[in-house]
Amino acid sequence: MNFFDAFALLAERIFWSMWVSIGFALLFNTPRRALWATALLGAIGWSTKFLLIKTLIPDQVVIASFGGACVVGFLGMYFAHRVHTPPMVFTIPAVINMIPGKSGYEFMMGLIKIVTITHEHNQTLETIFETIKLALQTGFITLGLAFGVIAPVLLFNTYSVKDKDLNKFIARKIKRIYKRERKTPH
Repeated sequence: MNFFDAFALLAERIFWSMWVSIGFALLFNTPRRALWATALLGAIGWSTKFLLIKTLIPDQVVIASFGGACVVGFLGMYFAHRVHTPPMVFTIPAVINMIPGKSGYEFMMGLIKIVTITHEHNQTLETIFETIKLALQTGFITLGLAFGVIAPVLLFNTYSVKDKDLNKFIARKIKRIYKRERKTPH
């Protein structure tokens, strides 16, 4: 596969991740003024996860999903001030395209295999171990997505975006830390 084919495939996947995010945003009644932010965050989150898996941390889907969700969460705090909407309204639909559907499906199929296996002892243990692995992977990816989206809200302690500017908020936090450090004797 040459560079242009790989780039075209990546662009196509980013395009569809944007539409998945918009589709779920419409299902969740996200305001129309925030749909562009949802699409952009969906594309950025999926791209971050993809790039982390392909470059820095191959085979670490859980950590890459958490990283992508954190990027969506932090950028969601920024965009919340621009579209005057709470961040959860458009960050949740933006990470839905990273939900582990394939591993969740394979986990359920593994459960069905365990229930329907007749007598093969080795096949049963192998199936049980693979099913447990898929269950843990699916669960941890889902938890990573949830914690990644909620982390900025917990770190910045901003439950409402009304009358708040993220730049001023960060500047105040830094000033408080600087004042505390100056007051403490060395």
